Amino acid sequence: MIKKEDAKKPILFISFVLEYLLAFILIVSVFLGIFDTLRIIFTTYIINFSKPIDYSQLNYIFAQILLLVIGVEIAIMLALHKHSALLEVLLYGIARKMLLLPKDHGMVDIILGVVSIGLLFLIQRYLISKKNDISSNFKDDDDEED
Repeated sequence: MIKKEDAKKPILFISFVLEYLLAFILIVSVFLGIFDTLRIIFTTYIINFSKPIDYSQLNYIFAQILLLVIGVEIAIMLALHKHSALLEVLLYGIARKMLLLPKDHGMVDIILGVVSIGLLFLIQRYLISKKNDISSNFKDDDDEED
């Protein structure tokens, strides 16, 4: 008879492979999105240099760039399986939403965004351990001695 733990191993392996494949696809999509964003910037600032850029165009460029940042953070979250990676995805998502709020929206949305970001910082500071931090994956051995 097959043990329950032995039956789970192939499923977990396939799940990890699929997660890494999805992270790779996200990175390729972000890489291609960078070229699209550069094309938008080139068209807006260089080709149409005589026409001043308006708020909606600049807002669109910011939206594109922040969407690419969120894509990178989601790929990191899929690859690392760390709680702090999820918090950073949420942080960038809230920041993007706050930045792209239409002018006619009230201050309530901005206050909710500021409170949400503050709560995320509190969660990261007091509930996430140092070993679960993303930056710990990129530190040298010399940095850990400090």
